Amino acid sequence: MEKSIVLIDMNAYFASVEQVSNPLLRGKPIVVCGEGRTVVTTASYEARKFGVKTAMSLYEARALCPQVIAVCGNMDKYVDTSLKIHKILLDFSDQVEPFSIDECFMDITHLCSKGVSAKDVAKKMKGRIKNELGLLCSAGIGPNKVIAKLASKLEKPDGLVEIKSGSAAAFLENLPVEELQGVGVGRKTSAKLRLLGIYTAGRLGAASEDFLRFHFGVMGSYLKNVGLGLDYAGVKKYSENDQIKSVGHSHTLPRDTRDMSVVRSYLMMLSQKTGERLRRYGLTGGTVSIVIRYGDFRTFSKQNILKNGVKTPEEIYGAAKNILAAALPLSGPVRLVGIRVSGLSRDDGQQFLLDDINKSRVLSEQIYELNKKYGEFTVKPSSVLIAEKFGVSEGCGMRGRHMLKKP
Repeated sequence: MEKSIVLIDMNAYFASVEQVSNPLLRGKPIVVCGEGRTVVTTASYEARKFGVKTAMSLYEARALCPQVIAVCGNMDKYVDTSLKIHKILLDFSDQVEPFSIDECFMDITHLCSKGVSAKDVAKKMKGRIKNELGLLCSAGIGPNKVIAKLASKLEKPDGLVEIKSGSAAAFLENLPVEELQGVGVGRKTSAKLRLLGIYTAGRLGAASEDFLRFHFGVMGSYLKNVGLGLDYAGVKKYSENDQIKSVGHSHTLPRDTRDMSVVRSYLMMLSQKTGERLRRYGLTGGTVSIVIRYGDFRTFSKQNILKNGVKTPEEIYGAAKNILAAALPLSGPVRLVGIRVSGLSRDDGQQFLLDDINKSRVLSEQIYELNKKYGEFTVKPSSVLIAEKFGVSEGCGMRGRHMLKKP
């Protein structure tokens, strides 16, 4: 039986997540910017109508669309939403292989073998993602990963395209080689193919393998298969994919600063967010790292391997504060602050001999449950207010009603 491989591709992912989490952004042209403050990472479809594109400077985007709204990206939010998408897809198949933060390959051959059409399965997946998360995605279906990936690009947003093996050759015949980007054919490779007179996927498939290997080395055989619409790689089971190696968060300040109380406040804020994610994933960490990026883009990073693992925001902040203290004085105004916890292991609920540590972790658990119920940073350390007043990017969830006094 022919395989049925699906690629789920989230549409304008970062921008869509921001619009879902902030109703005021829905239906409006927005761009999500990276940590450099000025480069477009993703543009909403409302902004794309004006010609705004990824990798464009914010200045260029505003020249094309003066009313565009810039939102600072929040990678933790996108990762967490991605995990929710994975959870939905796993209800259909255990063969779910993340291809990127907003794309997943799936093998649903076993479902189709029971008489269910691949399109019907994909429609159900798309419907659940839309109903449960408020996000649109496109789905491409094919006999292998290459065809599924190419099919997913044909109709956006909210598309659903199936290309069966019998129609793959006709589809590829006049497909420009530039359209093969994303299946292992980069811009430089497609440009070189054009110089060699290979303008379409059909001509790539018809080219001599020896000729392609002469110009591209061992990559030549792969290119030949892509042109023919062949791919022998299967879809991994979700459990076989790489596990989480680290958990962290960084934040670009609205303006550079030398004020160490501001830097420490951001470290506390980031420790809160990192600790929450560790709790959500059921993990503890053995190493804490901090990153300080200066206004001239020089970057300082240092880590500390801990005798006892950390899992609460207070423990993470304590380690981060010690690392920062050892690095003082800093050599310039600070642009970005980041925290990362690595050396991860499953939280076994270990109790400590020191009663203060156990009490602290019980309190942290209670705070986590309150914030889970009422919203992120509903309860927070008072020191976080310094970072809030200095400026926190839209959508970072820093607004709350209650604070905890820190000693």
